Amino acid sequence: MKMLIGGQKVDASDGKTFDIINPATHQVIAAAPSATAADVETLIVNARAGYAEWSAVPLWKRIDILTDCIHAIDTHREELGGLLLEELGVPASQVPGELNTAIARATASVEGARFLGGETFPVSNCASAEHDLIMTLREPLGVVLAIIPFNFPVGTFCTKIWPALLMGNAVIAKLPSDDPLALMRLTELMLECGVPGNALQAVTGSGAVLGKWLNTDERIDAISMTGSTPIGAEIGAAAGKNIISCALELGGNDPLVILPDADVDYAVSESIANRINRSGQICHSSKRFVVHNSIKDAFVSGLVSALREKQVGDPADPKTAFGPLVSESAAKRVEEQIQQSAAQGAKILLGGHRFDQTYVEPTVLDAPRTADAARSMEIFGPVWTVIGYDTLDEALEIANDTIYGLSSGVIGKDMNTLLYVAKHIQAGACVINGGGSYTSPCSPFGGYKKSGIGRQSAMENLKEFSQIKTIVFRRSY
Repeated sequence: MKMLIGGQKVDASDGKTFDIINPATHQVIAAAPSATAADVETLIVNARAGYAEWSAVPLWKRIDILTDCIHAIDTHREELGGLLLEELGVPASQVPGELNTAIARATASVEGARFLGGETFPVSNCASAEHDLIMTLREPLGVVLAIIPFNFPVGTFCTKIWPALLMGNAVIAKLPSDDPLALMRLTELMLECGVPGNALQAVTGSGAVLGKWLNTDERIDAISMTGSTPIGAEIGAAAGKNIISCALELGGNDPLVILPDADVDYAVSESIANRINRSGQICHSSKRFVVHNSIKDAFVSGLVSALREKQVGDPADPKTAFGPLVSESAAKRVEEQIQQSAAQGAKILLGGHRFDQTYVEPTVLDAPRTADAARSMEIFGPVWTVIGYDTLDEALEIANDTIYGLSSGVIGKDMNTLLYVAKHIQAGACVINGGGSYTSPCSPFGGYKKSGIGRQSAMENLKEFSQIKTIVFRRSY
C-alpha cells in the first residue's frame, strides 16, 4: 500500500513501513508507509495549495464531484467490503450496513450543502442599523485534519470528509494504522472522480508520532477527531494553543435503562443489537445495562441464553456474529478489564475468556454499581455489564455516575417515565425504546462531559467545517 500525497501514490520518504495484519488469521496482508516529518511537510504545503484551488471551485461543481464519489462507493461495494473484512475482521453480515451508512451520510451532506445558506437580518431591526442591510454567508476554514478511527472507518470517513470538502476545505486524512486499506482505496476513487490531489490527501503512520507534527502545526485550520478521550484531550489542548476549530467525538460508557414494565424479550433483543456490532468495538453503543431488580433475573437469563446461540469465529462465514477484535493488544485489554471487574465484585455469568489471540468470548457481567465497568471504564469489546436498581432515582444515579455522556437509551411502556428518564440522563442523546447505537445521518450526534466537543450530522458538520462572514451594506435604504 502507498500513501496519497499531492495526487501521487508514494512511499514514506525513508522507505519505512509497518504491517497490516488480518486479526482473524494473524497473517500480514499488506505493508503501509510510516510517514516522516518530511512527508508531513509536503502534505501541509500541498494542502495549502489545494485549499486555494478547491475553494475556488463553484459549490455546484463540488456537489457534482462528491455525488460521483458516492456512486463510486456503491459501484465498488464488493472491493471495499472485502478489504474491511480482511483488515478489520468485520463479520460479513455487518459489512453492507457500514457501506449503506457511509453512503447515507455522504448523501445527506450533499443534499444539505446545496441549501445551506446564510441569514438576512430585518432592516431597521435596531436603531444602530436603521438604514443598513446585514447578511451572512459561509466560507471554508482552510485545511482540515481528519483523524479516522479503526472501528467504523468508511462510515466515519464519509461523515468527516464529505462535508469538509463540500464547504471548500482541503483535507488531510490521517488513516487508522490497524486498517487503512479500504480508506486508501476510497481516497483513490475520490481522486479519480475529480477531487484534486492536493485537496484530499491520505497519510499513514503512528498516531503518536504524526500527531506531534500535524496537531500542532499552525497551518492546520481545523481538526476533527474520533477516538479515545485521553488522545482527544491532547488534541484539544493543541488546537486551543493554536486557536483553531476542533471537533472531538470520544469515548462512551452508554447506559441502557430498562424499566420494570419493559418487555423483557424486547429488552434482551435490543441489548444485543446495540452491543454486537464490531464485536463491541463501538463508542456509542449500550455498554451498561441498568435493569430493575424485579426483572433482572429474567433479563440476565434471556441475555445469556440468546448470546450462547450467537456464532463466534471466521468473519467470512455469513453466520458469524462475533469476529475478532482489531488486534491482540485490544483483546488483551478487554480480557484484563473483565478480570478487573471480577476482582471488584462482578460475577461472570457468561464467557470471560480470550482465545486465539484476538477473540474474546461474548461476556455477561453482573456488576455492583461501584465497579469501574459500571461507571467510567469503557470496555471496547463484547461485554454486557448488568447493574440492578430498585428506584428510578437510583437508576438515574447509576446512569449518570460516569465521566462519559455520549449516548443512552431507556426501554419501558409508560411514556411519562420514559420521557422523564430521557430528560434526566446526562448524555448527548437518549433513544426511547432503543439503545444508544441508534444514529441518523440528519440528527446531531455528540456527547456531554468527556465524551467530546461538538456535534456531527450532515448539517452540523457542514456548519462545523465553515465559518460565518457578516457583510453589511451601510445606508442602503
